[in-house]
Amino acid sequence: MKRYYYLILAAVTASILMFSCEKGPEPIPIESLETYQDPITKFELKYPSNWKTSEQKERFVAFSDPQAVKRFSFRGEYSKGFPGAKVDLIAMTMDSSMTIDSVVKKSMMFEENIYQKEQITFGGEPGYKLTYAFDLDGGPFMGEMYIAAKDTGRATVLIFETFDGTMDMYRDKFSEIVASVKLAETPMARQQGDTVYQEVEAAPPSDTLTTKNGTGFSIGIPKNFYQKTGEKAQSAEKTYFYWGDRRGDSFIRVDIFDASEQNDLNKIVEENKSAYGGSSGQNTTIAGKTAKRIDYNASSQVKGRVFFVVNGDKLYRITINWFQGEEADFLPPFEKSVNSFQFK
Repeated sequence: MKRYYYLILAAVTASILMFSCEKGPEPIPIESLETYQDPITKFELKYPSNWKTSEQKERFVAFSDPQAVKRFSFRGEYSKGFPGAKVDLIAMTMDSSMTIDSVVKKSMMFEENIYQKEQITFGGEPGYKLTYAFDLDGGPFMGEMYIAAKDTGRATVLIFETFDGTMDMYRDKFSEIVASVKLAETPMARQQGDTVYQEVEAAPPSDTLTTKNGTGFSIGIPKNFYQKTGEKAQSAEKTYFYWGDRRGDSFIRVDIFDASEQNDLNKIVEENKSAYGGSSGQNTTIAGKTAKRIDYNASSQVKGRVFFVVNGDKLYRITINWFQGEEADFLPPFEKSVNSFQFK
């Protein structure tokens, strides 16, 4: 299954850290390491036991603190904030046209000229180490990326990233994590007696929609998608999250906000556009009402589109994100889903 490449982890709620006016929040140390193994691709690594973790098929992420999650999405104001760090291991699916060099290029989130690349041995296989850094208001952002492949079907990408010049405090533990990694394997058919079991990639979103109801609205979602129960978006009254098994970075989301004090759509978009790259968007319609649409890049590999529409004293924000490498599979049913949105 394909899951969570550069995923926007918007469902994690930031905690509140009390600190004095003279000193900002302290970075979270690594107290000890535990071992995680992915059940599908069998990659393995040690990770900080006291950090916030997220486990998905073919990806494992550990953030030093929930406050760091939003900053790592690189949306809105990320130049200063919590001095967060993350460990991120991804099993990337490779097709017949891909090499380790193309995986390296695909994994670069920032401008290529900031990366320094060297050949290394990683997980017992030849691979690459990439280092990168740039200055922000709170201090330097620094990253290290390790890439190698055990077979031709999966590449393993291990990423360490830190804000505010905190890389050095983690370096010894990060080195221990690198040494602990076992590379991902391509899931293979296995046989038991007369029965053959085959790991099968999840299907892309179905073009056939099924209707889901929410507070004051209905929407059609692909029939092989399901509703995820999770935390609300910040300031939202309700959040509805729909996704399938193929990719966790490709989803449909509906957030509902109170608009009783501000229902001017243009002003609402103006106040929120900085989170989507600064565009004022374009006029459109949702369920027969005037709406605004903004296209943005959720990450280097994931595209996004957000719609704002007001109905009575409620603001509805509809978001679709999709992996650009599979746009032909995801975007048409997602557009069909948005067009099915109705108020009740």
